[in-house]
Amino acid sequence: MNFKKITSYLDSFYAEKNIPGVGIKIYHKNKPVYEHYTGYADAENKIAFGADTLFNLYSATKVVTCTAAMQSVEAGKIKLDAPLCEYIPGYDSRIKIEHLFTMTGGITGRNESEKAKQMIKDGKTQTLEIVKAVAGEPLMFEPGTRFKYGYCHDVLGGVIEAVSGQKLGEYMKENIFDRIGMIDTGFKVVPEKQGRIAKHYAGFDSKTGTSKSIGEIFSVHEFEDYESGGGGLISSVSDYILFAATLCNYGTAVNGEQILSRESIEAMRKNRLHGQALADFTEFGGWSKAGYGYGLGVRTLIDRERNNALSEAGEFGWDGACGCYVVIDPAAEVALFYAQQEAGSKWWEWHGTVRNFAYASIWA
Repeated sequence: MNFKKITSYLDSFYAEKNIPGVGIKIYHKNKPVYEHYTGYADAENKIAFGADTLFNLYSATKVVTCTAAMQSVEAGKIKLDAPLCEYIPGYDSRIKIEHLFTMTGGITGRNESEKAKQMIKDGKTQTLEIVKAVAGEPLMFEPGTRFKYGYCHDVLGGVIEAVSGQKLGEYMKENIFDRIGMIDTGFKVVPEKQGRIAKHYAGFDSKTGTSKSIGEIFSVHEFEDYESGGGGLISSVSDYILFAATLCNYGTAVNGEQILSRESIEAMRKNRLHGQALADFTEFGGWSKAGYGYGLGVRTLIDRERNNALSEAGEFGWDGACGCYVVIDPAAEVALFYAQQEAGSKWWEWHGTVRNFAYASIWA
């Protein structure tokens, strides 16, 4: 293996892409083979971006939520073909649980629901209450017919709460994080870890070391008791790669804990979209997701040539609004997690390059 080229590439991000700091860790054959950090978590104070830097995962949260939901499927607590209203009354009976996983439920978001917005104002309304408040909103389309990226995985988080009797974060901690050794991941950061949080940049300029804005610009943490299954987790590179490696190893963690079955991993990475729904996904993802379909909450590679991908068919994962990116490839036995915290950048333009550099480095 030779990682010189990917190291040089990532080291160029500060000056050439105006990214204040990045981190990456790669597993191959269930063992760590590469880890690199460059730049700053706090550029003004010259605090380096490192293995224990904490940052918002944003939509990389979704892979965790869908894993938690698949645990409930395995346990027989929910069924993919069951109506959502069996678990959260008030939702249209045409919406199936699988529609939540695949973003084909036609559900509007909490920001479009006047009832939900009123409940949010006091800052204390919990996840399941907000999810229930959205239930009465008109559907955007017939469930199963279109793909619309949005609120479905937040609703799925509500389903997990409904069937488990726990808050979403409590469930994840008990059934995923604690079991596989993730010590820094959750919906909140305890006071003693606050100093490890990366600054949230948007429009960073490496020449001046300044940014158009600093501070969270997305609304996943705007009220205290809501835990967004679609985007609310905070983590570190060293934590999230353990999760990615576990899914890459068909649900079994490095420490031997099995959190999902091989059958569930295969179900997650099977393309579920066809016809107009797949066309919607392709339009949404643009060229960065060309050649990918969408499974149970994850992109999944169905045409390597269309994406110029060095990963194998069935490689799956997702990304996040400030640039986090996870690659899970059971066939090649490669798991990769890349992180940055810059909202103004076009991170989707280099995710595929990071992926291909990683694979080329492994096979060098």
